[in-house]
Amino acid sequence: MQFDPYQKNKKIKDVMSPTIVSLESTATASDAAKIMETCNAEAVVVVEDKKLVGIITDRDFTIKIGSHAYPIDTPINRLMSYPLVAIDENEDISNARKLMEENKIKRLPVIDEDKLLGIVTMKDLNI
Repeated sequence: MQFDPYQKNKKIKDVMSPTIVSLESTATASDAAKIMETCNAEAVVVVEDKKLVGIITDRDFTIKIGSHAYPIDTPINRLMSYPLVAIDENEDISNARKLMEENKIKRLPVIDEDKLLGIVTMKDLNI
């Protein structure tokens, strides 16, 4: 998709999804898979003591469980991608595009200080 010039001045908070799926890092791969299926989510943000520590995506399941044959009771902190790359809700969407391209990721948790507010995806940014 091409960049929409009408989105030039939009902020992350204008395009993010406030729907967030998160689990504690001690949850299992099975727990994450069940919640992803129930919520129709492609990713789960991983937290430890209310602090954001990583993200587990459908791709993480495919690659890490499939290629390493991890059992379904593996804690998600062994499967998650980290360190977590996140973006402030007041950033311009152009900064989100740049972060995604630089880090080769498709989803960015949206934060205000350390509080998780939502998630922004490539689809949200018309990428």
